[in-house]
Amino acid sequence: MRRPKTEFGIELKVFCAKHGITIQQVAEGAGVNYPTLLACTVDRSPGYELIPKVKEYMATYEGRAGNA
Repeated sequence: MRRPKTEFGIELKVFCAKHGITIQQVAEGAGVNYPTLLACTVDRSPGYELIPKVKEYMATYEGRAGNA
């Protein structure tokens, strides 16, 4: 049975689709552990440190993409 995505998981999937990158690339760019990032996209995995880092990376990435 598939586990439903969290609000953050959906936001991350939309971001990746919009920019044509993978979740693994986001994890590397944000400097976070890929399996931990995946765990934060489903269920109720605590991401109180990871999620802000990833959101900051996504905002920076969009800023660079907007200026390119």
